[in-house]
Amino acid sequence: MKDILIIICDQLSATALSAYGNTYVNAPNIDSLTKNGVVFENTYTTCPLCQPARASFWSSKYPHQTEILSNLPDQGFPTISTEIETLGDLFSKNGYECVHYGKTHDYGALRGFKVDKGTQIKSERENPAIEVNYETFFDEDTTRKVVEYLKEDVSEKPFLLVADLQNPHNICNYIGENEFGHKDFNINEELPTLPDNFDFDDEINRPEFIQYMCCAHRRQSQVVNWKEDDFRHYLYAYYHYIGIVDKQIGRILNALEQSGKKDDTLIVFFADHGEGMAAHHLVTKYGAFYEETNRVPLIYSGNGVKGYRNIDGLVSLLDIMPTLADYAGISDLQGAEGKSHYKQIIGESDKTENSYVCGEWYDEYDGYIVPGRMFLDENYKYTVYKEDNSEELFDMKNDRGEKINLASNKEYEKLLQGYREKLKNHIEKTDDNFFELESCYDENYRQHELGLHNDSHINATLEYAARLKKKNK
Repeated sequence: MKDILIIICDQLSATALSAYGNTYVNAPNIDSLTKNGVVFENTYTTCPLCQPARASFWSSKYPHQTEILSNLPDQGFPTISTEIETLGDLFSKNGYECVHYGKTHDYGALRGFKVDKGTQIKSERENPAIEVNYETFFDEDTTRKVVEYLKEDVSEKPFLLVADLQNPHNICNYIGENEFGHKDFNINEELPTLPDNFDFDDEINRPEFIQYMCCAHRRQSQVVNWKEDDFRHYLYAYYHYIGIVDKQIGRILNALEQSGKKDDTLIVFFADHGEGMAAHHLVTKYGAFYEETNRVPLIYSGNGVKGYRNIDGLVSLLDIMPTLADYAGISDLQGAEGKSHYKQIIGESDKTENSYVCGEWYDEYDGYIVPGRMFLDENYKYTVYKEDNSEELFDMKNDRGEKINLASNKEYEKLLQGYREKLKNHIEKTDDNFFELESCYDENYRQHELGLHNDSHINATLEYAARLKKKNK
């Protein structure tokens, strides 16, 4: 039986790492995983939101199956159903010591793990203009405890050890601190350039849900009046937080090497969801199914891995649980929605076998429900929300920046209908109740003219505050 170390980051886009083509970020410890690692090029979360995504990948079930649909602390039931087997359940009954340090936000899906909730260890800002808060402080505690575990592990059982880090999620607080414009960073290097899809010509062809995102999401409301320079500073701050968490990952990898167990350990690195990264003028994450918030890194490195390879094809975070089961020789996994990619990590194949992946959206906290679904194959991405005229269709071979929505183009009407059918088939196959769901929200969420550019910081902030006050009455 083989040791497994899982390292998770929160809100880390694949787009942000050099393994996926980024030439600006400096994350040498994450990069080191590729030296004896397999990089899965196209991995997608099942939901661009923490709690639904985490309950999903810990169980290899879609959010509509776990019923964890938002970040609410009360989903209407105590925890994820005991009828759903979790990764911790599976590995603990098969002789593993399952230990989890760091961020949970799993709504019971970490069942089977020994869970340490952690404390905060405060640290000073490396750059006075870029705030660090509890998320960075919790990561310091997580890192120390994982390092200590690797030093002192005396269990006769193999370990399934999780280092669940919060950064670069700290970018959310940066946005709030800089809602009226960036502070001077006092740096001697060039700021990151804006992405090619920062501006795009067909905003009016996007679903109203996208065009009114500024009214529904606090962080998006705080950037509606940002200038290009503000977005470039924001990207610099995002990369800064990646640099912070990369150092902590380095300490964990060094402790693994010092323990003498590195050669016998499989390392799995991924993120729960991504970050807007200024694409389409969006920040953080919400209900958009664009690449930046839905495509995440996934790297397997170490024992048994045929490294220095990039794997083509589609992957879902649902696939992690069956892949690890195959790696560990566990044969009693049942009911998983994901597929194993064990053949890919050991070198028997250079392409995955998934014909498509899907994503889901419902709500973040409470009060602005616009259910949505994404269906993605190697050629096109189709998204739809439960509203009129709410479809998107992107050519993923020629428009990876998702700048042109083809759903309103009559030349693509037959193709669009085909993708409607593909999503319908998936919905029927997984017993999804999407077609029965309804959108529900207060009219105050949509007061300005269509389009993010038609809002103002004052209006967006006041509208958000008014809704919050009404909700808490």
